[in-house]
Amino acid sequence: MRYQYSSDGFKKDFYGQNKKIKFNAVNSICILNVIIFLFLNPLINISSFGVSPNNFQFWQLITSMFIHVDLLHIGFNLYILWMFGGHIESILGTKIFFIFYFLSGALAGLCAYFISFSASSTVGASGAIFAVVIAYIYFYPNRTISFWFIPFKAQTVGLILFFSQLILFLLQIKYPPSPGDGGISYISHLGGMCAGYLYLKFGRFIIPKIRFIKKKKVKVVNINDIDKILDKLKLEGWDGLTDSEKSKLYKASKEKQQDTIN
Repeated sequence: MRYQYSSDGFKKDFYGQNKKIKFNAVNSICILNVIIFLFLNPLINISSFGVSPNNFQFWQLITSMFIHVDLLHIGFNLYILWMFGGHIESILGTKIFFIFYFLSGALAGLCAYFISFSASSTVGASGAIFAVVIAYIYFYPNRTISFWFIPFKAQTVGLILFFSQLILFLLQIKYPPSPGDGGISYISHLGGMCAGYLYLKFGRFIIPKIRFIKKKKVKVVNINDIDKILDKLKLEGWDGLTDSEKSKLYKASKEKQQDTIN
């Protein structure tokens, strides 16, 4: 990801003046995964907590998202979550992000259960991670992403990811892994991507009918106030704005972004 915002005001507000880690959804998921990987993995049979094709339990759809095979597996997943997850959490809110993450991951796990090529259990958060990446592409389709060190628009990366996973899945059907060799569950990746996209595209038709998900009523920002704040910004700079004025600008930008997306 390449950003070139260098103003002092942006740095203070984007990174925050307080350098302490914030326990939001993304950080909480990352920390819990690391704790389980370091302290529980050596003590348990990790296959028992993965999605098992032979001894399936519904709770495995959640526990499998916290089990990783090795350092590369967990490192790559958490790096992608950290890179993209914060942007999505800031849009959806912490509660909805949790629901989005675990629902997408659970549906990806179901795909792995119904379409399995070996007796090995499926573990890892890759399905949920792919859903987060798709969410980023959904909200920011025209942003530039460095994909294998080559800059692409986010929507182009989305197409590359989807069709690459689809091709690998079809190859896996034609050339299934040998017994005992679990391999990579490409159907989980596809399931996570599709689940994430469908949630974002059609979730607004489902959300009002579910009690534990409540849409936030956003107060519309007065355009005249925004004009005054922009005039003040031009004269006094970013540091001349109050926290309330900065908040109004942020909300106005989010409203404009949502209008563009919808």
